[in-house]
Amino acid sequence: MKKILFVLVFVLFAISIRAQSQDQLPQDQQVELQSLIQKVDSLEHELSYIKLTYELYTLNSDIKMFANEAYTKSIAIQLNLYNRNFDSKLGKSYQQEYESCVDRKQSIFRLIEAKKEFFTLKVITYPYTESELSTLMAIYNATDVAYKHLDKSLNMLKITIDAYQELM
Repeated sequence: MKKILFVLVFVLFAISIRAQSQDQLPQDQQVELQSLIQKVDSLEHELSYIKLTYELYTLNSDIKMFANEAYTKSIAIQLNLYNRNFDSKLGKSYQQEYESCVDRKQSIFRLIEAKKEFFTLKVITYPYTESELSTLMAIYNATDVAYKHLDKSLNMLKITIDAYQELM
């Protein structure tokens, strides 16, 4: 506890000395310091934009990949239907896989809601340009489209599994 208190006092002392030394800087160094501060702020802004864009793109990609997996699985089951390849164990496996997909879809929905809240907070609290905002909003809206595609793929998978089990 004494060490933590010592470190805290040391840090506060160092900050106060640094602040005093900045006030005593010559004019040209103060201008250079302001320039560096502006560059850091600009880099922080760019990093925030890139991070938010990356998170939204990653979310959309994950949703699309999952939707494509479900659609591909339904095509594989359809091929088994067309080839009259029926097996009760395979039917149970398909049903379990569908239930797993539904659970995963619910997890993705919760993730989407959390990311949307994060997005809203970032957009409200950070001054993005109009261009940046329009790009972010386009990616944000693409999430709903991707989720609808996932929903359609899972519906197709369910219909295909039901048809497979009926013909068994």
